[in-house]
Amino acid sequence: MSAIEVDVVVIGGGQAGLAAGYYLRRAGHEFVILDDRSAPGGAWPHTWPSLRLFSPAEYASLPGWPMPPWQDGFPPARHVIEYLTAYERRYGLPVRRPVRVRAVTRDDDRERL
Repeated sequence: MSAIEVDVVVIGGGQAGLAAGYYLRRAGHEFVILDDRSAPGGAWPHTWPSLRLFSPAEYASLPGWPMPPWQDGFPPARHVIEYLTAYERRYGLPVRRPVRVRAVTRDDDRERL
């Protein structure tokens, strides 16, 4: 992977990482999201296909774009994966995958806030 200059590195491209990316974009930061999975969807693609959200879709939305409703109330894994994939694409979030982070260190040459 080539070196890049960013303000923020988000580790993990699941729900929390995508939500962080949404707000970082709105705040005008240069950032990248590093995800160790080969495809979008966080951990959802690696669960049982029968797994469902514990709440209706309207309570599981990420910032800026509601999760489409599911007719039976509690969406299955496939619905969640499709939503997370579409969310990443909709906001053009800079996710690099598959990238495994092995260490995080402080750059003492940079100004501390």
